[in-house]
Amino acid sequence: MAKVKIDMTEGKILPLLTRFALPTMATSIINQLFNTADTIVVGRWGGATPEAREIALSAVSACGPLVSMIITFFVGLSVGSGIMVSHAVGAKEDHTVKKTVHTSVTLATLCGILLGVLGFVFARPLLILMETPDAVLDQAVLYMRAYFVGIPAQMIYSYCAAMLQATGDSTRPLIFLSVSGVINVILNLVMVLGFGQGALGVGIATAVAQWISCSMILVYMLRTSGLLKLQPRQLTLESSTLKEVLRLGVPAGIQNSMFAIGNLVMQVALNSFNSSVYVSGSSIASNVGAYTQLICGGFCTAAYVFVGQNTGAKNITRIRECMKTSTITISALAITLNAILNLISLPLLTLFAPSNPEVVEFARIKLVVNSTFYVMGHLEGLYGSAIRALGKSTLPMIVSIAGICGVRVLWINTVFVWIRHPLTIFFAYGASWTITFIVQAILYHRLQKKIGAQWEAEKNAIASAALAEANI
Repeated sequence: MAKVKIDMTEGKILPLLTRFALPTMATSIINQLFNTADTIVVGRWGGATPEAREIALSAVSACGPLVSMIITFFVGLSVGSGIMVSHAVGAKEDHTVKKTVHTSVTLATLCGILLGVLGFVFARPLLILMETPDAVLDQAVLYMRAYFVGIPAQMIYSYCAAMLQATGDSTRPLIFLSVSGVINVILNLVMVLGFGQGALGVGIATAVAQWISCSMILVYMLRTSGLLKLQPRQLTLESSTLKEVLRLGVPAGIQNSMFAIGNLVMQVALNSFNSSVYVSGSSIASNVGAYTQLICGGFCTAAYVFVGQNTGAKNITRIRECMKTSTITISALAITLNAILNLISLPLLTLFAPSNPEVVEFARIKLVVNSTFYVMGHLEGLYGSAIRALGKSTLPMIVSIAGICGVRVLWINTVFVWIRHPLTIFFAYGASWTITFIVQAILYHRLQKKIGAQWEAEKNAIASAALAEANI
């Protein structure tokens, strides 16, 4: 068995989770910092007047839910690749890792090219369909088309990073994204300040950064002699491996898509006010609030890899202890960090739109409402990921369709109709997170009991067979 970066099948649980989570947190935070820089650059210098800057910021913001809806299904397929690698690592099956790597990179390339073309061609009609404000539409189309030039690279990177993390390596994704992110910020400033390109400039910078991170991770996999060695001549869609990747990844992709559709419904409801203040303020709040989510998300990812490796090793005791530890850690982190965030929210939000207090105030209100429920969102993600890592991707998919997408769509078509106010939209997030978490937790506890009993029966059968053979 080739050496893995972090073997989670043995050792103390919290130190292992923390060792994996810290680079993952740093990766996510750095990536978000660069996204924040995008928003700050376009919000401060994306136009000659406050109104022009507000429009440029809204153009970038308006594309977020739509882009997410288009790409999340295919990015979700990378979950299948990650689960297969983590199970193979736990079971010490190097040959399975090799087949997964080459099938996954091929799949990512094909999906990325398809999505890049579709997003570029249909940018305008899709933005019109989601009722993007008229003043924002033209710049949003330019941004979205530039962004989708980088989609093939984003797909390849996502699949490769998922497999890296599954081997316990959370450090290299940090390095790759840090380098590409710095270049992204530099290009933002050059394109917006130097060439006056506004939203288009930010889109171009983002696409270039995606290709840089993709190139770095591919170079590493081509040169490594470890588990994830990539050999171009072996790139193929191997049928049995592809089938398993899709079995595990399609439900996760559908779940991600439903989540994105739920967010898109919320964005359309917000767009219905035809106010760039609401659109840009909402985006700013989401940008700032993302930091506490990403810190807790690092532990969610660590738990997902931990459960995956120990599923391969069939060690239910470690899985149960991991989930207890992760639940306590994530809850404590979420409550503490959200309290701090709300205390310092005003100066943080003002960074994005210093000349537009109306936008800042609206952003502050959304942040206060949403952050109250962030802990439920984190725990929902934790238990949903654990169920997928146990090899059951369909269950969390069904729950997410009903709990995330279903609740939000129902809320917008009932409560929002009765109380037509932006705050009504924001409370839908808390309702959907809470309901989905409760159901995911119940399903996880039932599933781990069933799987634990199954593994115990298998061990007893093997022991009995060995005893009988020894007595012959």
